[in-house]
Amino acid sequence: MTNRPVIDTLEFAKKEQTQDLELRSVDLARLTDESTIVNDIVTANITGGTQTDGKPFIDLKILSGLRLTCQRCLGLFDLQINSHSRFIIVRRENELSEVSLEEQHVNTVLSEKELDLVDFVEEELLLALPMVPLHGEGKCESPRLLDIETNPTNPFKRLK
Repeated sequence: MTNRPVIDTLEFAKKEQTQDLELRSVDLARLTDESTIVNDIVTANITGGTQTDGKPFIDLKILSGLRLTCQRCLGLFDLQINSHSRFIIVRRENELSEVSLEEQHVNTVLSEKELDLVDFVEEELLLALPMVPLHGEGKCESPRLLDIETNPTNPFKRLK
């Protein structure tokens, strides 16, 4: 992406702005080291606003399909990512832990004058990946074992 969108997080939230992104594999170099993007498109919606308690936030919605390698059978499988995260924006570092204690299951982020949205989306996609990518239970292909009787080059054939 030649013109990478950059926002001032507090102004974005204060003005309740919205940014829609359609990213391609070439825009997400760190992600494509781990996987392949199905249909070569990641869509993201970033929305700013203020909660009823006055705290500024950014909502991030990501929709993508990724093709990963199963670590059990080494076969490929598709993983659908439909992620929605809210980030409360704080002005100072000491507020990060305070807000996290007040509101569970909400992320906090330090305000930035220039937040690169492509990097922001890519980081969230990387965090959405499983630590150990695996097929669903019972969906791995079992490795085919050699048949001792029909394989003439099997050195263990005589050890019956």
